[in-house]
Amino acid sequence: MTIGEKIKQLRQKNDVTQEKLAEYLNITYQSVSKWENNNAMPDVSLIVPLANFFGVSIDELFDRTPDEEKKEIDEAMWETQHIDNKGMYKEKIALWRKMAQKYPNNYVCLSWLASALVSNILRGDPKEFDTYEELAKEAISICERILRDCTENSPRSSAIQLLVFIYGDKYLSIADEEKAVKYANMADSICCCRERLLGAAFYKDESKGKAKEHRAQLSLELMDFLSNNLCDQNSSIEEKIIARETAVKLWNLLIDDGNFLFYHNKISYLYAMLAQDYARIGDRRRMLDSIKKSIYHAASYDAISEGEHNYTAILVSAASCNILDSAEKCAETTVQSFARTLDDQCYDPFRNDPEFVELTKQDSK
Repeated sequence: MTIGEKIKQLRQKNDVTQEKLAEYLNITYQSVSKWENNNAMPDVSLIVPLANFFGVSIDELFDRTPDEEKKEIDEAMWETQHIDNKGMYKEKIALWRKMAQKYPNNYVCLSWLASALVSNILRGDPKEFDTYEELAKEAISICERILRDCTENSPRSSAIQLLVFIYGDKYLSIADEEKAVKYANMADSICCCRERLLGAAFYKDESKGKAKEHRAQLSLELMDFLSNNLCDQNSSIEEKIIARETAVKLWNLLIDDGNFLFYHNKISYLYAMLAQDYARIGDRRRMLDSIKKSIYHAASYDAISEGEHNYTAILVSAASCNILDSAEKCAETTVQSFARTLDDQCYDPFRNDPEFVELTKQDSK
């Protein structure tokens, strides 16, 4: 609701005519009419008198209440999920820039804007590299403001993380290892992180309930963290293969019944990267095997129906996941997303390989 619409609502609620309101404010009734038709805004000097006339706060005059603000931010977060799944990075920035302009001192909005800016940087399109430099500088400014003025843990933690990502990105001219290390040292250690502390906080009937559910979920998240940590290395292809194969083995040890649910997506990605690594070293057999496994896990992920699903492996049976219907969740299926990885030039020597061609056809269905 605009301020003009709010003035009209308050005026009618209090049975006040435009002429009467204008009389009390020493202005013309035409001015009031322009406000209510959204053709003009009240002068800043009239904001307090307007609020006092109707007996409301300035926040209410601007139709801003804590509940409405939280509701709008929650809706923006929900919209962001759909934008992310469609890879609409510029739309994500525009959404949170608008939210930050509307709520300039809301650190959640600022944090999301900074995150949107960095997401666009990490996308890494060389055609927009100059733009990334500017986005990085804007994100740094926002994050430093959050650290300077905000006392809430979540926005501060997000700001620290983003600053480390930016200053630790060697492809940016503003990369600065010393600053990246400085900000990384501002974060809590893994021993004191929220996830581990919650495991100690739930003490009622530890054999079931929240404690068991939390620890099972934490095991999945820690495995995901370990998997990423093993694979996020600038090393030789041989070392990357060992890291990714090890990650897959560890996932299979934790989820020993193959019911990976949400993490089918992660396993599919690991096999997709392995397929490219094997293609680069000319290992046809392992390349084809990795492609088949990547397609299998991608299809398994796409097949998960909407709603809550429980993991069934003994060590994580208390954990669950809830995945949106795939048609609503993403503009393309996970299998289709994997198909795009087959365009990489590392596969050029195998374009005429009958089995590779057949997998490519299967992939595009």
